Amino acid sequence: MKPPRSIPSGEFPSRSTSASTPTDSRSREVVPLEEEHERLLALADVSSQIFWTSAGIEKSVGGLPGWMDFTGQPAEALRGRKWLDFVHSEDRPHVEQALARAFDERVAFSVSFRLRRSDGQYIWMMGRAVPLLDADGTVREWVGTSTNIHAFRLAEERASFLARAGELLSASLDYDATLAALARLPVPALADWCILDVLGPNGQFIRAQVVAADPSLEALVQEVRGLSPLPHAKSSYPPTVALVEGRASLVRDVTDELMRQAAQNAWHLSVMRRVGIRSLLTVPLLAHGHILGSLTLAASTSDRRYAEEDLRFAQELAHRAALSVDNARLYREAREAIRLRDEFLSIASHELKTPLTPLSLKLQSLERAAEAHPDSSLAPLVRSTVQAGRQQLRKLTTLMNGLLDVSLIVSGCLELRREEVDLRCVVREVVARLTPRAGKFQSPLVIEADAPVVGQWDRSRLEQVVTNLLDNALKYGAGSPVVVRVSVENGFARLSVRDKGIGIAPEQSRRIFERYARAVSERHYGGLGLGLYITRAIVEAEGGRVHVHSALGRGATFVVELPLRA
Repeated sequence: MKPPRSIPSGEFPSRSTSASTPTDSRSREVVPLEEEHERLLALADVSSQIFWTSAGIEKSVGGLPGWMDFTGQPAEALRGRKWLDFVHSEDRPHVEQALARAFDERVAFSVSFRLRRSDGQYIWMMGRAVPLLDADGTVREWVGTSTNIHAFRLAEERASFLARAGELLSASLDYDATLAALARLPVPALADWCILDVLGPNGQFIRAQVVAADPSLEALVQEVRGLSPLPHAKSSYPPTVALVEGRASLVRDVTDELMRQAAQNAWHLSVMRRVGIRSLLTVPLLAHGHILGSLTLAASTSDRRYAEEDLRFAQELAHRAALSVDNARLYREAREAIRLRDEFLSIASHELKTPLTPLSLKLQSLERAAEAHPDSSLAPLVRSTVQAGRQQLRKLTTLMNGLLDVSLIVSGCLELRREEVDLRCVVREVVARLTPRAGKFQSPLVIEADAPVVGQWDRSRLEQVVTNLLDNALKYGAGSPVVVRVSVENGFARLSVRDKGIGIAPEQSRRIFERYARAVSERHYGGLGLGLYITRAIVEAEGGRVHVHSALGRGATFVVELPLRA
């Protein structure tokens, strides 16, 4: 490409006389060449493009500078193919390839690339050109345009960036993982450094993440992370402004004087100087009217200079990030609350079980006293009271054992003591023990077991599974018979408990195995909602599975499948 120059008025193509000759009396008069030239220049102006020819003809229009003004270089620096030196190094190969093909095949070309502006910033351009051929087919010259498409490309890239950011930030509810993902996102696409300050568990702001594009700067990264986000009496420090006032800060050119004003002390100033901040912006992380932290982007080694459009984009990113951070924070707090609740229930169940033993001994003493004096008028009352007390004691013991089992399951401390066990015998023993209870519900217990089913299981835990399923069937069986079937199918022991009671809605079939889950109102049916949760945990610990087949009003069948060998 030859060096550009201002276009002479006579070198702009004009409309031919024949094309403007009136064809009838109603046709307008021939437009003078000067007016036609003025019209074409006006059309060029509204197109907001740079027009050029390989003969050195150029016209700056639409407020855009010419090539020399745009690059800030004299004409000599743009002679021949030297203009390619101002194309971004990543884009130059495909630009040269497009030019070579167009020149070899004498065809038009269109190529996008980043061009270095006089201020050092790279701007996206779209270059298009067509060859003008002589009669013998040789190229007389090239005529082309260069269009500034920076805003379009930037919007496209940032929309894609926000989409990727949304996917990354929503990939996990883990709080620390969310913060790490947020800090890595802008580097190096938007910044050389990213600093993330957040609200800590104690209500104080802490520096949570620092990421640098250069991995060799890890020692400096740790020093930056050691800086306080809230240096005393330094309201001009951008992170402080964001965390305290909830305002964004944009510093296009960071000078040493500005760093001295913002520094907390000499060490703080030394760290900032070694980072080499040239341009900086900080935006607050706001969610539901609360300041959760701040996001700081800094340019150091690159030629990037932040502008208002960068600040607006960072605010959009911060808005989306704040929602993800807030969700992760709430999830963390919920998990911590659940952990504290489980810890409390574990301690409470231990403490509540302690008085149950002496209470049981007192009831035994009362019973022996009543037996020693059968003729006493108080003996019937004592026996009745002891029976009622033992019944309530068994209820309390069952509840306390359930809470203890939950704490073991949650903490991963559920242990199994496996031995050779006949499942049929276990079922018979549990049925015999629960027969009086079944009589109160008027639900006979029926066992279907043709042969022994022997496997390696924890006997006491297996009894617990059978007991929980039978208790469940009696409670919700609506007075119908409860059938317990034991068999071996495909190398697995199979235990099924079937009732014809109220049944379970399909959408509740999976939820009822969760902790404290209930498919019915607690007003009509008691319990803590732990029986099926504990049952599932024991069965899965044994390497098996439990599921239910049910429909509302048609009863339920719970099925347990256990491997015969551990």
